[in-house]
Amino acid sequence: MYDEGGMAPEPMSQDFGPHDSGVQSKLKYSLEGIIPLILIIIIIAFLGHQFGFWNIPGLTDKGPMRMLIIGSPSAEFKDVLNQDKDLVRYDFRGADRLKTNPEDILGEYDIVVLDQHLESEKDISRQLGEAIKDYVGKGGKFILVMDSGIRRTNDSAILGWEATFGDIVPVSCDIIGEDDVRGCTKKVYVTGRIYRDDFKHPIMKGIEYAPGEGGYNYTLETLPVNITGNQIAWIEMYPYESEADQYPAIVEKKLVIGKSLYFGYDPGYSKGIFDATLKYLR
Repeated sequence: MYDEGGMAPEPMSQDFGPHDSGVQSKLKYSLEGIIPLILIIIIIAFLGHQFGFWNIPGLTDKGPMRMLIIGSPSAEFKDVLNQDKDLVRYDFRGADRLKTNPEDILGEYDIVVLDQHLESEKDISRQLGEAIKDYVGKGGKFILVMDSGIRRTNDSAILGWEATFGDIVPVSCDIIGEDDVRGCTKKVYVTGRIYRDDFKHPIMKGIEYAPGEGGYNYTLETLPVNITGNQIAWIEMYPYESEADQYPAIVEKKLVIGKSLYFGYDPGYSKGIFDATLKYLR
């Protein structure tokens, strides 16, 4: 049919441009919101893998970590490390060799261990103490063994970790009892076991106590220090009579980045626990 003028009606417009533009705009807006969320999820997943909260198959770790041991570790501790060459390779240095520019040397390592518990002198220089604190603050991993680093070189007034390392050590050297003796200077010998305290921590995962059932109790040298961090495990004397028969075994300082662990005994006595510690620090 034609209208009265005899003209055929114009065909309906097929221009869908404005509609397509609206769809594209909405899609672009959605992607702009989703992409940052995806990136955040990826970063959280990667950090969780790196810090040992979970394992992502296919995300391979680098080779053995590099460890610097400052001091003189026991033969038992060396044996444990020598059996873990797939996890860690280590070097030794005396604290007296790290007085000049120690931060440059520490920065070459993934883990720094201060182990002077077998040495008669427990001192470190001010420069080394500050360098270790900065190393941890930048994401480094630090392990302190027993009474290591409780004094500062050439300053007999300094005693305790706060004076040598600031606030990165998860235990304190306070006066204990009524004899004015500081806990970090009073070594005690304990026959007993190491018990898990933090049931969620990866270091003691699957280990309720060590040695396990059927094993002989350890004879350990330890310290009655005060806990200022998160206690992962404790040492309990056998036979147990009171809380006075318990001592901190492993304590961690909760930090934004970096990790700081205190071992209240020679790590060489518990290979399974130290293996788990190395995996946690990867």
